[in-house]
Amino acid sequence: MTSPKPLTPEGARRTPDLVFTIVLLVVFAGALLLARQWGFRASLVPTLVASVGVGLSALHLVLVLMGRTHVPAPVAAAADGEADHDPAHVFATAGAANWRSSLLWVAGFFAAVYVVGLVVTTVVFTAAYLRLSVRAGWRFCAIYAAAMGLLLWLVFVELLAIQLPEGLFA
Repeated sequence: MTSPKPLTPEGARRTPDLVFTIVLLVVFAGALLLARQWGFRASLVPTLVASVGVGLSALHLVLVLMGRTHVPAPVAAAADGEADHDPAHVFATAGAANWRSSLLWVAGFFAAVYVVGLVVTTVVFTAAYLRLSVRAGWRFCAIYAAAMGLLLWLVFVELLAIQLPEGLFA
């Protein structure tokens, strides 16, 4: 019996990309299957978004498996803090706690959409995320969250007449 080959540094950096791509593909495929159960008007936007997501995730999965994606090497932090806003630096240096926190926010958002609906969840999660994670002021959080909920409701419900997920309690 032969032992498995150790991962090269580049292969080790590709593993999270592969896992995340597979997770996205599964999420978009699930969303597509769920959206197909709704009526035409209600499923139009979710079907379009999920279809694009499935296509792009599948394409990215193929590119990752073929080794055709660029995986940046870990970047040392710049002295002036400029690298803190560079996506390559953020992804290369984010620790397990940051990833866990981010994934919990996303999972919580989707669980709340299922329970209380999209508009309410958008308002509550926008305010909570800005306040707890970004440490923005209360006034900014409230105004921004209200604007997001109002914009979401006006565009989808009033302008486009598209039914949004209302949750279990609607």
